[in-house]
Amino acid sequence: MSHSTASPVRIDHPPAVRHERHPVRGFRWLLVATSLSALVWAGYRRTPCGSEVGTAFSHAEGRSLVDVDIASFRAATFNIHGGEGRDGRLDLQRTAECFRGADLVALNEVYGRHFWEDADQAEILGRETNLDWLFAPSEHRWGHDHFGNAALTSLAVQSWQRFPLPRNYGHSCRNLLLAAFSHRGRTVRVVITHLDRSHDRDRERQLQLASDLFLGLDEPAILMGDMNTMADEPAMKRLLAAPGVGDPLAEVMGQATPRRIDWILTRGLETLDAGLIDTGASDHPCIWADLQLPGDETP
Repeated sequence: MSHSTASPVRIDHPPAVRHERHPVRGFRWLLVATSLSALVWAGYRRTPCGSEVGTAFSHAEGRSLVDVDIASFRAATFNIHGGEGRDGRLDLQRTAECFRGADLVALNEVYGRHFWEDADQAEILGRETNLDWLFAPSEHRWGHDHFGNAALTSLAVQSWQRFPLPRNYGHSCRNLLLAAFSHRGRTVRVVITHLDRSHDRDRERQLQLASDLFLGLDEPAILMGDMNTMADEPAMKRLLAAPGVGDPLAEVMGQATPRRIDWILTRGLETLDAGLIDTGASDHPCIWADLQLPGDETP
């Protein structure tokens, strides 16, 4: 009897599939990532807003633009910290209470309108206090005029112009707003600014430009805003010592005047009263002064 031996069955396994990364696909992902990074950087990057001029502020419908004949007017300057108080809470109504009743208000650290919002902070505060408003942006970010200064007023506006301040060392964009208002038949010229705090050389140059403009204006004139400069610093000492320059807060408070970086300075105006309001609505106080033209009757 013969025996047959069965040959073992051979099973051939298919070769392992090697997944190779496609160079084009990898390049596409790199291109997408690079493009997104560029968009984020372009949005985040601060760019200065250019110059602009105008002859009017925005105003609510029905508001009279007649030059009201008041013997004195209240000026106020307030760095509002974007409406955020010391408690970290954003409350623009609380911000407005600090200068309600003022006739001329300079605001610093004001935010513009995002694309999902109906109004910038200048408009919100103007409507809340029944004042005309002008947002004066200093920097452009995230596709819109992002941040800057503002002016609110009940006085008749004659003209305004905004122009950027130079910067060579710091990263912040700053500007200067020059506006002219009518009061009792006279033109009151006002300079509003917020100077750089990140680098002394930029700040000193900006203060010199603002000072030269203020001192060169026809009287009456006012310089208002956050100067980021104390009274005992050389540049501010020179400005305070210039002929005809008044410091209403110091005139009223004397030795009790606190150290400050927010200022109202005048030329060709008399001080009736002045003070500061600090409710915690911002990390700065609101400085105010009641002013009148020389020789006018005190109300």
